[in-house]
Amino acid sequence: MSAKHFLGGAVVGAGLVYVLESGGSKITTRYGARAGDLQGLEAANLGRSRTPTDMGGLARVAGAALAAYGTLRRGRTGAWLRTLGLGMAASAPRRSAPSPVLGERRRTVDIQKSVHVEAPIDQVYAFWTTYDNFPLFMTNVRQVQDLGEGRSRWMVSGPGTRALQWNAVVTGREKNALLAWRSEPGSVLDNAGAIRFSPEASGTRIDVRFCYSPPTGRAGRAVADFFGGDPRTRLNQDLGRLKTLLEATVTE
Repeated sequence: MSAKHFLGGAVVGAGLVYVLESGGSKITTRYGARAGDLQGLEAANLGRSRTPTDMGGLARVAGAALAAYGTLRRGRTGAWLRTLGLGMAASAPRRSAPSPVLGERRRTVDIQKSVHVEAPIDQVYAFWTTYDNFPLFMTNVRQVQDLGEGRSRWMVSGPGTRALQWNAVVTGREKNALLAWRSEPGSVLDNAGAIRFSPEASGTRIDVRFCYSPPTGRAGRAVADFFGGDPRTRLNQDLGRLKTLLEATVTE
């Protein structure tokens, strides 16, 4: 077989490897809905990544199989298959060690609660969209700093005198209707949430959905301290304080 044919087969093999690698990129899915979800809170979702398939390994196996099959064939066809297989096997990249991440994540926790507040919807919405109000009713929240352009920095009490911090960004906002947010990549507490506001009788119905993926290790223990061991109970208590606070400060 000529050098021209050999190089042609190697190039085609390398091209097939490139196509396989392009199709094996990481796929991100959404934290799915479930039966009984509160309506209108679909914005509270965490992205989940599936581990990409080792397409390089598949390409090497396929290349070796083609090369082996080519040795059984005579003539130009066998030579072409051998060259094609060798080109695929030689061009396939090795899977590198995974990059270190900020702690492993446990299964996502999904909390959904509703509360009625005897206060006008515009006042309730305005209260939720003012960052300085969060420490007033959320236990262990020390400060929420407005970073501008929908971004905020959260500081909450951790174990002992330590504090946990992460940044979040608003992902959805409809006046007197919806407020949604998502933690920024790399946050110690990977979380997302949505709050739906709707008129109910003479007051306002608040539907809350909060999803988070607890990290392991020390960060996980700090998150457990933040939620007091039971995130659903903690959210109930926080919403109870919010209800009391809003109803005591209603302006006609």
